[in-house]
Amino acid sequence: MFGGFGNLIAAFVVFLILHSIPPMQSVKGYLISVLGKRGYYFSYSIVSLAVLVWLIREVWAAPYVEIWPYEAWAARTTAHVMPLATIVFMAGFLRSNPLSIGPSHGFDKTRQGFVGIVRHPALWGFALWAGAHLFANGSLAEVLFFGGLLVLSLAGMLIVDRRKKRILGTEVWKDLSKGTSNIPFVGLFLGGNCRPTLKDGYSLFVGLMLFAVAIYLHPILLGVSPLSGFY
Repeated sequence: MFGGFGNLIAAFVVFLILHSIPPMQSVKGYLISVLGKRGYYFSYSIVSLAVLVWLIREVWAAPYVEIWPYEAWAARTTAHVMPLATIVFMAGFLRSNPLSIGPSHGFDKTRQGFVGIVRHPALWGFALWAGAHLFANGSLAEVLFFGGLLVLSLAGMLIVDRRKKRILGTEVWKDLSKGTSNIPFVGLFLGGNCRPTLKDGYSLFVGLMLFAVAIYLHPILLGVSPLSGFY
């Protein structure tokens, strides 16, 4: 059934269902009441990682159907984009941003840093990761995997915007979101700024460290060097 892609489709459906829980306040609230806040976040993280591992395993196990061939330029593009992706991704979790996922306390509109560049740094980092890898991986299973995650990341920005408007209130959300945008750099033309805080500096450093770790672990875990396009 599904030409050998049944398990991959099942894993992706479970992945989508799992990641639809955080925006559903009633479901999330019930789980927190049962597990406690720490228990919820710990359990959600473990289950998310397990489902992601399952999904990746099914991508590897799926039949090879070529959509486009491997090209060295595509691998080079991926390698060039990934440092930016890891830096922006870490900014989403290390610096204050009440408009997106991650910490919300201590946000200073006069020093927006990465938030002035793009409203949802973590989701954009994930989108850059998925989009960059889509260039270099042209089998049907990989296109479904990376393409699906790219669409999920981009759609997630609109979902988070809607949820934050509901939580913060429309007027507060509008005030906080002035000078920000879901499209990179557009917020800077709308009166925003990218003056950094110390945590933006942490994001830069930790993001580069994450990229270095990925360079080291990629051939060990996946059997492919992320720098293969350079030689």
